[in-house]
Amino acid sequence: QLSKSDQRWEKIEEKFYQMTDFPKLCLSTEWQKKLLQTSLEAEKALTPESWHNSEEGLKSLMLDFEEKIKSKLCAMDTETILLSTEWQDFLTDLENDGMQQGL
Repeated sequence: QLSKSDQRWEKIEEKFYQMTDFPKLCLSTEWQKKLLQTSLEAEKALTPESWHNSEEGLKSLMLDFEEKIKSKLCAMDTETILLSTEWQDFLTDLENDGMQQGL
C-alpha cells in the first residue's frame, strides 16, 4: 500500500502524464445523440432565433459537440490501463523498488 509521502506516487503520476493515447470510456452513440438533442433544444430555448440560425449558432455548437464527444466527454478506462502488460510491469517494478527501499 502506498502512502501520500511515498515517492512511488511521483513515478505513477509521471507515467500517467506521459500517456498520450490511452483507452477511454465514452458515451454510447444513443446517449451522444440524446445529449446533442438536449443541448440543441436548450440553445434554441435560451438564445434568440437570429443567433441560433447564424454561422456562430447551432452549426458551431454541433461542431464543438462533435469535437468534444470523443475527448472531453470521455473518461480514462483505468481498469484497461492497469490490466495492460505495460502497466503491470511498471507497477511490479515499483513494488520491487519499494521493497528494496524498505517502503
